[in-house]
Amino acid sequence: MKKNLIYFVGCSKCKKQFPRIPTENGGQKPDYSGFERDSWTPRTGREHKESAARTKEAKTDAERSNLESAGVRWTELFRLDYFCPIQNHLIDPLHCLYLGIARTMTKHYLKTELISKQHLDDIQVKMNEIRAPNTVGRIPQKIASGFSSFTADQWKNWTLVYSSSVLRNILDKKHYRVWMMFVNVVRMLTKKIVCLTDIRQADQLLVCFCKEVEKLYGAEFIKPNFHMACHLVKVMEEYGPVYSFWCYSFER
Repeated sequence: MKKNLIYFVGCSKCKKQFPRIPTENGGQKPDYSGFERDSWTPRTGREHKESAARTKEAKTDAERSNLESAGVRWTELFRLDYFCPIQNHLIDPLHCLYLGIARTMTKHYLKTELISKQHLDDIQVKMNEIRAPNTVGRIPQKIASGFSSFTADQWKNWTLVYSSSVLRNILDKKHYRVWMMFVNVVRMLTKKIVCLTDIRQADQLLVCFCKEVEKLYGAEFIKPNFHMACHLVKVMEEYGPVYSFWCYSFER
């Protein structure tokens, strides 16, 4: 580890250590970059429960805080023999992919004026001209306001239906290529019927996408959702297509 950096374990699926790096205002900011998954030691349910039990038995608050810095904390659910805190913790694709990565990327395009105010008006006009199937739902009408208050469903439609065509002549080639990597990942992962070959192929493309984003925008741009998305394939291998467990039914 590098000196003068404070590390913490911030993932519920693996033990990857994320450094807290200094910011310009004198504070600290977590660095969620780094996508060499071979170095990510997976958590196990048994070990996690044992570590959590030690935090429960801590004699002082300082001792408990030190034990919890390893990314574990006691909950009464751990008394259930059948409960696995790793396997039974699901990553929600709705929040991770749409309200997380898609929104983060698009807001960055706006902030850096890769998508200008004039572009927003042009995008809305182009979207109004697209005849989408009735199953897609209503066309988002908030583009000109900078995607203000988009719902998860609108982010889904923007990502999968509209963005690939309307951004083709707006983003330059390197930014558009990276965005389309994400679009293709989402298309592959969110099919109603999906096979293991599909999700594993999408998973490899997702890791490539995250590495390209880090290379293009810098390590400080990476948010926790980018890391968590790289664990999504394991959840799908265990629970099936995203339609069987994502949070759309709870959001409605």
